[in-house]
Amino acid sequence: MRLSPRFFSSKLSATQRRVYRAVTGWFVFVAAAMLWPLYTPFARVRPLVLGMPFSLFWLAFLLVASFGVAFAMYRWESRS
Repeated sequence: MRLSPRFFSSKLSATQRRVYRAVTGWFVFVAAAMLWPLYTPFARVRPLVLGMPFSLFWLAFLLVASFGVAFAMYRWESRS
């Protein structure tokens, strides 16, 4: 099985292009949400969520959600 780069391929369908853009957008959002401008509203201790300070919960949520997106992308690419 020959693997070829798919992200910048000109042979992608409109659906494939849309999915890759959405996943890229998600990871750009996650990177931005962990930095100063977007992290500021979540950088607090109260309320406690699942016993964690809210700021730690926010980071854990982003990590788990990113794993879910990456796993869904893996399943979507290997569905053939």
